[in-house]
Amino acid sequence: MFIKIKPKSIACKNLASSKKKPETCYAMHRDDFDALMLSWGATCLQAYLSQTSLALARAFQICTYNHRPCFNMDTFLFTSESVNEGHPDKLCDQVSDAILDACLAQDPESKVACETCSKTNMVMVFGEITTKANVDYEKIVRDTCRGIGFTSADVGLDADNCKVLVNIEQQSPDIAQGVHGHLTKKPEEIGAGDQGHMFGYATDETPELMPLTHVLATKLGAKLTEVRKNKTCPWLRPDGKTQVTVEYKNEGGAMVPIRVHTILISTQHDENVTNEQIAADLKEHVIKPVIPAQYLDDKTIFHLNPSGRFVIGGPHGDAGLTGPIILLMGGYNKEASAHASDSDMNMFHGFK
Repeated sequence: MFIKIKPKSIACKNLASSKKKPETCYAMHRDDFDALMLSWGATCLQAYLSQTSLALARAFQICTYNHRPCFNMDTFLFTSESVNEGHPDKLCDQVSDAILDACLAQDPESKVACETCSKTNMVMVFGEITTKANVDYEKIVRDTCRGIGFTSADVGLDADNCKVLVNIEQQSPDIAQGVHGHLTKKPEEIGAGDQGHMFGYATDETPELMPLTHVLATKLGAKLTEVRKNKTCPWLRPDGKTQVTVEYKNEGGAMVPIRVHTILISTQHDENVTNEQIAADLKEHVIKPVIPAQYLDDKTIFHLNPSGRFVIGGPHGDAGLTGPIILLMGGYNKEASAHASDSDMNMFHGFK
């Protein structure tokens, strides 16, 4: 991904010797731009430029104003991704979700930190749970897998015959005494089981108040599940992933979506369906009902099962683990790297 830089004033004398005001835009690779932002400041910036040719510095003609680079991005591309319920990581998230729900349904004071992992013919749940609820963890695992559509080894997992491993212990007494005093503390006295932070915001791009890329990618995944389960596209299997790239323009600081630049759908499928049928069905039954017509044009790029074959999927194709799929605001903001199903919402593992 490249960022266009159009300077608004002449170069700073520390960055280039030329005093001529440039009149054209130059492209900087996003990785280089990010590195420059991270190293911004006189000393770090000079260190960055010391490894870069003077010609490059002159070409970019970056200046400083209030310690920020001066540039004007007319348009840019942004991509968000979503995964189907049969993605191995998403499967694990749903198992942990179901266990949390079962505990809270019987005991609202349950303390649940449940992780799940999965691979070929196996699902394991492990973690710390303190609850008065009587929960059949194995049954929850099998019911969740079956509900997703993992009903035979051919599709990636057999809910009724796979191995289910359970390694659940109670919450550490050291954590318990610090957080809730073994359920003796008042609500205003309760502490955090861990620490970390996330941030986000609302946007008026969509009625959901989420970025358009995130909404469209998620809706494409939901439609894939719908047409699989109602047999509109009987060749579909549970695993899959969607990506949507939208071109935005900068209007006075507001990022306004212009058009959908690229749509990518990679979906698990039966052995005998052709790539031509996959592409045709995805356009007709998934993309057309989801993507508003005003965002599509003759330049929109479609990557529909671009690898050419996706028969092996689910935990058979890739190991699954709670957490990696968590993504806030469709990629715009920071995210946790662990599962967020937790009855103590201050307790997240593995922040980055």
